Amino acid sequence: FFFAPLNPTMTSGAAVQTQMEAFAFRKLVEHLQMRTDVQNIDLMNLAGFCRNCLAKWYVHGARLQGVNMTYDESCHVVYGMPLKKWKSEYQTPATPEQLALFADTTRHAQHPELPPPTAPLAPAAPGPAQCPPPTAPKRMLSDVCCQDEAVLQPTPPQPMALAPSHALSDKGVDVQLGVLTVSDRASQGEYADLSGPQIQTQLKDFASQFPLGTWRLAVSRTGVVPDEQQCIESVLKEWSEPADGVSPCNLILTTGGTGFALRDVTPEATQAVLHKAAAGLMTAVLLESMKVEPLAMLSRAVAGIRHRTLIINLPGRPNAVRQNLQILLPVLGYAVQQVDGQL
Repeated sequence: FFFAPLNPTMTSGAAVQTQMEAFAFRKLVEHLQMRTDVQNIDLMNLAGFCRNCLAKWYVHGARLQGVNMTYDESCHVVYGMPLKKWKSEYQTPATPEQLALFADTTRHAQHPELPPPTAPLAPAAPGPAQCPPPTAPKRMLSDVCCQDEAVLQPTPPQPMALAPSHALSDKGVDVQLGVLTVSDRASQGEYADLSGPQIQTQLKDFASQFPLGTWRLAVSRTGVVPDEQQCIESVLKEWSEPADGVSPCNLILTTGGTGFALRDVTPEATQAVLHKAAAGLMTAVLLESMKVEPLAMLSRAVAGIRHRTLIINLPGRPNAVRQNLQILLPVLGYAVQQVDGQL
């Protein structure tokens, strides 16, 4: 969990004001974490908001900034521990007096539905920064109390604004797909491979959007290998070269082994067999993915060309695979046309 850094485009005065507001927020959270004797129902009865309201404001603010945060994660920030743990250790049964006060609906929020944010907040316009003059509060009640946290969940990432047929030639594209899952446990049968099938399903769904015969997809190779560099290299070489009359794949998508773990060697294996790098693809994936998942910066995935085959590393988690492919799919057809000489 983290507090987002300041926008570098903000003027110094506005930046200082933001730091002041952030300090006040941290002190409030610190105080609430210290005062475990104060129950949420008491806060609601006296002030019209509670720790849960603060957590919902926090996750709402995260959504406005394009940060992928769940309500549970936001509660961990506010409570300093998982919400369930706090309840089990510190929450006490409400007394009849507390419940009677809480039943007075004038003391807490009317629960209006929060509209989903559509874009990050715009940076402050250049010019002298001025703190706004103090004004009377427009409300004394929480606008998120008891609000269903599902309303505050981050929206799924959206692909770049490219048409599905972006730059395809009139004759369409033939995609000979290879899907390679890299996982020690999946290769040993300890759990089912979910990411490989996710790739196949997503590409088939994407191809079905085109007029018949425009995006011709054939899944020609699939496999699961352990996190061993030599094994990965061997498969990538085999699938990208013709053998015994079998045409090579012109697109290979790997999944898994792209992180920081000691056994993650998929990028090294891929780089070892590439003839040309295609860094622009992964740069686009990184920039788009970080809008909804800050941990995307920990990916070491690479992309490039071997002979007439485009090879791209994808993450190991099915949801991350889906997000990455949403970004890549609009240009993959044209990329394969170029690599495979179909233009």
